[in-house]
Amino acid sequence: MKDLILHGDVYNCLNNIKDKSISVAITSPPYWQQRDYGFEDQIGQEKTPEGFIGHLKIIFEILKEKLRDNGIFFLNIGDKYQGQYGKSHLLLIPYRLAYHMVKNGWILEDIIIWYKPNHMPSSVKDRFTNTYEPVFVFTKNSDNIYNKTGSNVFKISLQQTQWKHTATFPERLVDALLNKVELNDSDRILDPFAGTGTVAVVVRKRRNQLLGKKIFSIMIDKGDKYIKIMEKRCGIKNVKEIDYIKYNWNPVLEENIPNLDPYFPKNEKHGEVFIAKDSKEFLSCLNGIKTDGFKKFFRKDALFFYGIKSWSLNDFYYFSRIFHLGYVTRNIIVVSKGKTWFPIFMFANDNTRVEYKFYIDRVRIDAKTEEFIDWDNMDFLGMRVKDITGKKSKDGKIIKILKRYDNRFPKFVKIRWKGSESTEYVLHSDNDDFIQEGLKFKCPECHKLLVDPFELISDNICPSCKSNLWHDIKSIPVIEEPQSVLKDLEELRNIDHSIGEEYQVAEEKVFSTNSKFEDLDRINWGQSPGARKVMLGEYFTKMRLYRLDHPISAEYLTILRNSKGLSVKNVTDEFPKSYKHTVGHWFRKDFGGSMPIPKDITHLQKVLDDANGLLNALKRTALKLQIVKQSNKGKNPGDFIEGLEGEELINYLKKLYIPSQLYIKSDQ
Repeated sequence: MKDLILHGDVYNCLNNIKDKSISVAITSPPYWQQRDYGFEDQIGQEKTPEGFIGHLKIIFEILKEKLRDNGIFFLNIGDKYQGQYGKSHLLLIPYRLAYHMVKNGWILEDIIIWYKPNHMPSSVKDRFTNTYEPVFVFTKNSDNIYNKTGSNVFKISLQQTQWKHTATFPERLVDALLNKVELNDSDRILDPFAGTGTVAVVVRKRRNQLLGKKIFSIMIDKGDKYIKIMEKRCGIKNVKEIDYIKYNWNPVLEENIPNLDPYFPKNEKHGEVFIAKDSKEFLSCLNGIKTDGFKKFFRKDALFFYGIKSWSLNDFYYFSRIFHLGYVTRNIIVVSKGKTWFPIFMFANDNTRVEYKFYIDRVRIDAKTEEFIDWDNMDFLGMRVKDITGKKSKDGKIIKILKRYDNRFPKFVKIRWKGSESTEYVLHSDNDDFIQEGLKFKCPECHKLLVDPFELISDNICPSCKSNLWHDIKSIPVIEEPQSVLKDLEELRNIDHSIGEEYQVAEEKVFSTNSKFEDLDRINWGQSPGARKVMLGEYFTKMRLYRLDHPISAEYLTILRNSKGLSVKNVTDEFPKSYKHTVGHWFRKDFGGSMPIPKDITHLQKVLDDANGLLNALKRTALKLQIVKQSNKGKNPGDFIEGLEGEELINYLKKLYIPSQLYIKSDQ
């Protein structure tokens, strides 16, 4: 008996394996709409999630026939956010697939949570960073070789291989899974989506360590590149080509939430945290979400956290159906305690008018080590600059540094664009996040700081003096820019342009690296900061100096327009005809709205009186260095929580949606 590679389509390859010959199958199939491998009937490029699930269901139906009666199938599969007009929705693909597999005869023994300590960092601000994936444990019979004792939470880091490919399965994860089963002599381990052959590597190592027991691997993959890698990495010489024969599959048909007496808690109109004790109580809550009472009681911008202590697979599946009730799932948070875990589903209203509240800064995690970047040894002259402040982006490069900060980071620079030059203000990379969020809004009556101006647009009242806000020119909050920024901009206006370090080299800079992403086509970059750095290099972006939610801009413009007795059409008529379908969006507070670009604000100030200076602030631009680094404000929290329980856990989640004035009072 030898290790074997089957080279061909997974369905056809599985049909070339003897029935009941596999002891353990371990795999991670391609994720839906993630990569295009460029061949017919590939998994992951189906048009719909239902098609993807239906396709895999047929594949795993064949796999079940190949598994021994007491064999085990470990399935790891990642989830996917579906972008849409408004909020993206977590599709719960892994749990929906598992549900349909169980309906098709599989027994679900366990769900292992694989937490990745070195997970991919994320800059998302309206949800938790994804830090884990589920591993489903399937079998054909209740009498099997799976060992349920021990923890079902694995903390195992991602592993990079020398083949510039981050293995979906790190070797340590495969090893940990094999530790959960009883292996015997001549057992065969199958990976039907083998990739670079990590499973085969672990099997070979175990074979060398086990005395008197010989275990073997069968690897399946369609990609020619991966076959060559496996031959070299795993030392497998036995490769069998399998002919392709077309086969049929159908998308799965989904089910609705079963009816049960509805229940929903009503403690706070801004959102809710509720942990159900069992599946029956959780299903009652799902039925509560369907009621008109639920929708009428909670605000449109409310945020919800519904968990369940004693869960089943059905709970995940039925929760996936809330999308059809007008809600979107943003995270499934895993709460780990000891050797067990339970889920908390984070969801919000799916409307295109209002964004839900998610105060991520309240729960950010401090970096374990202080990051040090030697700016003095970074060559900024000649570096590329991308201007994203206009309708179309344009590229330039730094040709002169007029002044630097004390630690040698550039402060004022000259940029050469195609056909023009400009001087620009540079945000220091050590505090750019704080500067960009530095606009302050104060009550025009009591002059107290308004912590959350967007929240106050909805309530129209100052939490300190109860004055009405945002209804006319006099009630617009007072807007203040950081004094340090105003001082810097004044210095830039008066700077001596004859002094500075000039860029003499004509050639563009070339960035090179040995990163794992270097050989990937753009379709396969994903959202990795490392991939972006490789493909784009380190560069500056010219952008708005201040970050601001566009509903505040729209409210401000609407008040200015009304104060002059102008309609949206009147304002539109002041712009060229090409703006016919643009100007109206500046006055919309829903997701269809947008903010005028800095160039358009200059013209807009001729039409409307900039009463409180907000347009002047929004017209300002600055350069920001795009570099892979820790956030100045701390790390985004992940969707894996441990060490919190009871009221401490509930209060942690409530921090994320309670309005600023209520949150501050409760802390006092």
